[in-house]
Amino acid sequence: MTSRRRPGAPADFEEIRPNLFLIHNPALGPVLRGEGEREGFHFHLTSWRRAGLLGRLASRGFVTLTIPDRIAALPAPLSTQLGPPRRLTTSAKRQLSVLDLTAPNGWRNLLTSPDGTLELPEGQIVRRRHGRGPADYLRIVATGWQTLPADEAILAAYGQLPEPPALRLVPTAEGWIMPEIPLPAAYRNVLGMIAQPHSAGWLLAGELEREWGEMIVATLGVNVGAVL
Repeated sequence: MTSRRRPGAPADFEEIRPNLFLIHNPALGPVLRGEGEREGFHFHLTSWRRAGLLGRLASRGFVTLTIPDRIAALPAPLSTQLGPPRRLTTSAKRQLSVLDLTAPNGWRNLLTSPDGTLELPEGQIVRRRHGRGPADYLRIVATGWQTLPADEAILAAYGQLPEPPALRLVPTAEGWIMPEIPLPAAYRNVLGMIAQPHSAGWLLAGELEREWGEMIVATLGVNVGAVL
């Protein structure tokens, strides 16, 4: 259950990790009794009555902000129609790539002709990297390209994928590993509240974390396939 949070309203009770909350309003203390463990301004929910507790807080006028609330507020990519092909010329030192979740880092490198030209549809989002330096992001336009902020470009790139991509979670003794994929900062921030960085991607340590991790990538139009 998510809270009935008014847009812009400050939270009285804020979830910062799964079932770990910050208490911003001490007046809600009596409602929390018997539902978990409190240490200062932190409250760890141990009761199975999570939905009931959030409902009681809402009925008393308290504003809660849960991790599912944050997921629901993430901007979803818009499906876009690509235009006619445009011929571009690029330097051999600049590597262009497009979003492809089957590629090792989520970006598939594009090949150019011997004279350094290639064709891309108008509207296509492209990542450009010079050597080992930082990447920037472009949208192909009729006159060449325009530079975009990284978050805007990554979100738009998901809306251009031809069909919903799928990720597979890998079970381990610690939980499940979600592969690393390109994410806008807002997505990465929420995922960081439920998952731990791992050498193979992100570690989702429990069932709740796995469920919410799937919700995050589903907002991008990504399906989680059968667990290996």
